[in-house]
Amino acid sequence: MITESQFAKVVLIDDDPINNFVTKKLLLKFQPMLNIVEFLDAREALTYLEKESADLIFLDIHMPSLDGWGFLDELKKRNNEIPVLMLSSSIDPNDHQKSISHSSVKGFLIKPLMN
Repeated sequence: MITESQFAKVVLIDDDPINNFVTKKLLLKFQPMLNIVEFLDAREALTYLEKESADLIFLDIHMPSLDGWGFLDELKKRNNEIPVLMLSSSIDPNDHQKSISHSSVKGFLIKPLMN
């Protein structure tokens, strides 16, 4: 028997539930068997990742409490090298440049994702 846990696990971290919804729907359109876990708070995602694994993280930059950069720093402190795709509406070239300085960041995508 195949269980949901056998499929890739993707973590979405964005303080805007609409962006998480759009990203989730688009990902499931192309990969319907993905296991997607959503967080509106980066600190809650860190707590989750202390106990659970993930194959990929979609991460917003500008969030209250803990922003994307702080999240990446915390992930690195914990020696957690899950691949991360930055998903941001930022057009600031400094954000693009800063993202490539993190070894776990594999790309920078502009939101909302579109098909």
